[in-house]
Amino acid sequence: MRMNQVRMQAKRGVQSRIMAFGNLTLWSGCSALALSLVMDSTAFAAMSTEQAKKTNEARSVTKQAPSKPKGRSRKLSHSTGLEEVTVNARRRSERIERTPISMTTMSGKQFTERGITSVDKIQNFAPNISFGNVASNSGVANAAAVFIRGIGQTDFSFGVDPGVGMYVDGVYVGSPVGAVLNMVDISNVSVLRGPQGTLFGRNTIGGAVSVSSLTPNERLSGMADVKYGTANRINARAFINTPIAKNLYANFSVGSFMQDGYVHAPYQKNQRELGNQDTRVFKGALRWHPVEKLDIVLRGDWTRDRSNGAPFVTTGVNPSSTGSMIALNNSLAGGALTNCTAASCYNSRYYSKNTNYGTGNTFSNLTSWSTSATIDYKLSDYLDFKSITAYRKSLGKFAQDRDASPIGINYVYDDYVGKQFSEEFQVNGKALKNRLHYSAGFYYFNQSGADVNPTQFYILHLNSGGFFKDINYAGYAQATYAVTKKLHVTAGVRYTEDNKTFSPDQYYTWTIGAPIISIPPGTRIVPYKNYHNNNARWTPMVNVSYQINEELMAYATFSQGFKGGGFTQRLTNITNAPPSFRPETVTSFEGGLKFYGLNHKLRVSASGFYTFYDDVQLLVADETNIGPYYTNAGTAHIPGFELEAQYAIGNGWSIYGSLGMTDAHYTKLRASVQGLSLDSRFVLVSKWTANLGMAKRIDLGEYGSLTPRVDATYRSKYNANLNAIMYPTLIQPKYITVALSARWMSANERYNFMVGLDNATNEKFMAWGSYSGSFGNYQKSFDRGRQWYFQGGVSF
Repeated sequence: MRMNQVRMQAKRGVQSRIMAFGNLTLWSGCSALALSLVMDSTAFAAMSTEQAKKTNEARSVTKQAPSKPKGRSRKLSHSTGLEEVTVNARRRSERIERTPISMTTMSGKQFTERGITSVDKIQNFAPNISFGNVASNSGVANAAAVFIRGIGQTDFSFGVDPGVGMYVDGVYVGSPVGAVLNMVDISNVSVLRGPQGTLFGRNTIGGAVSVSSLTPNERLSGMADVKYGTANRINARAFINTPIAKNLYANFSVGSFMQDGYVHAPYQKNQRELGNQDTRVFKGALRWHPVEKLDIVLRGDWTRDRSNGAPFVTTGVNPSSTGSMIALNNSLAGGALTNCTAASCYNSRYYSKNTNYGTGNTFSNLTSWSTSATIDYKLSDYLDFKSITAYRKSLGKFAQDRDASPIGINYVYDDYVGKQFSEEFQVNGKALKNRLHYSAGFYYFNQSGADVNPTQFYILHLNSGGFFKDINYAGYAQATYAVTKKLHVTAGVRYTEDNKTFSPDQYYTWTIGAPIISIPPGTRIVPYKNYHNNNARWTPMVNVSYQINEELMAYATFSQGFKGGGFTQRLTNITNAPPSFRPETVTSFEGGLKFYGLNHKLRVSASGFYTFYDDVQLLVADETNIGPYYTNAGTAHIPGFELEAQYAIGNGWSIYGSLGMTDAHYTKLRASVQGLSLDSRFVLVSKWTANLGMAKRIDLGEYGSLTPRVDATYRSKYNANLNAIMYPTLIQPKYITVALSARWMSANERYNFMVGLDNATNEKFMAWGSYSGSFGNYQKSFDRGRQWYFQGGVSF
């Protein structure tokens, strides 16, 4: 009886406190479900005072443990519990369950345990994120297209910014080119959902992906592993950390990632296959810690990526595209769009799901390098100063025969150069007897480059592209005040000036002639001069969090963000100036709960959000232009939620999973966009995402341990057309992929061996598609399908 009364009182107390915050933090049905789960778990946690005592003892041990390098996690004293995870999303070290942000963090160790070597696979474990590698209207084979909560961007053009910010060791990466990173020394990867416009800045209106590398320390350590698998996949990595002298440490890493392609290209040089990988990565870091107050870290990396080209095929033509270049070609050959048999006809002999019949030279070559210096100086026990200086440069040449046939319908080429320099000064401190934590700073970003595009279409050839410069200034401040021990209020604001300059070097080099089109070579498409697109914005944020008890926190957030305006780079029609578009903005409301209890065995986070999305920037290819163009399509509303959980069941068993819903829909469209409707789906955005995984650690005594694992990922259908307009054939249906693996580790944890099967269900889902009414053919890029591998490694 006594125990039952304790249970009921604990449960009623938790329920009453949650109800007080329910209207503030939850609005969706799923969040209510998560609330119920957390309340039941909390009540269960209160069942035993002895159990609570053990929990407090475990916490005291944790507090006394020596600090670890940034981004590392450590196991608590009870081996059956979850790892403690600390994050720096608010410029200070906090436990993830005490950080009032919807976020997912995975350590490098967790990626290794799953046999993952590429950062884009984070989409399989975090809700409401799509992380694709797309060739949007170009031949680039390494370009990240990241969407969080329905907001992102598919194009790498200098004329437009990404909607999700990518950060590597605190440095913003301005271009998606080369941003699908291979992992060689990753400490952790964090996905921050929702606008991050205060501390992170513009172009994080959907969220941010933050990648942290291992920081040099005083311990001599190292690792190496080799993976062999499907299609001669050979991945080799090595890492070493070493002290050099007193207070001077370094680490070095190298990686080689090789695999044959899987789309046949019989007319390419040596009949090579598209979709291969040939990447080399070198990284190094030097850390100098001369005195207790000063810490300096220098980093550098170099990457060379060579590819036969993005893996895509043509699967057919649109029978309605009677005004397309393919239709013109077939008409001149004596046939019709869908009924043409002459040798020069474009017809079904070029349609395939695994073969590309293009004869134009197709390839993707990219070389990039970067360097950064982070200086962290502790001015006092209450104030830190940090400077992050970084430089990055990328050189690339990409080409693609986009009609995938021997007929010259659509061939594109990019000669790409990108450079960026950034400087950020931060002050992070605390005051008022540690009740106030604050962060303020100044940010400068300078990006410049060229993307020159000699392009060949059936009816004309032209030189497209040009030269770009983007200069950005920002100042920001954010502070968290502990009103009480349980109630915290955070407020912040950022002011940003964004100035873009475009110098288009665009002119015709050949036209098919009268009566179709006849323009003298050298004729300018747009005057060759500088064009400017300047914007300035204030982006505020307010957050309230309440620690209901030791295990449960509730929070609510209001935030705004914006993505800078820009220009349409790819022009074909003569005009007085390149079309420009305005910034897009979001206003977001979010509420959530975070729970960490059951003797550190269960971690649950739930959040609901509602986003107002204005002046949506959209890449569109409709019937009005030969090439794709950017426009502010209209407004949209995006409600949704996320639910994540990890549970250490005991006896070596663990289970984890997530569920996300993004109900992105247009509410108003401008008439200038043809083919788009209020029912059109967002590009690459699934309404539902989910994952579920389970692992079992089997103790083999002196022979080590064996951990079999299964991970399942679900995505509901989405619009795969990178050019926005919906076509039934470019809608990817829902699918489920399953990854299976078993990893053995020696008793001293020095040696490991792993076998695995990715995409065991052999789903050949469409990673991306593309269609333009000016050309008339459907392009599709499918996943490779089922892959097996073996991996062995050593560490010390």
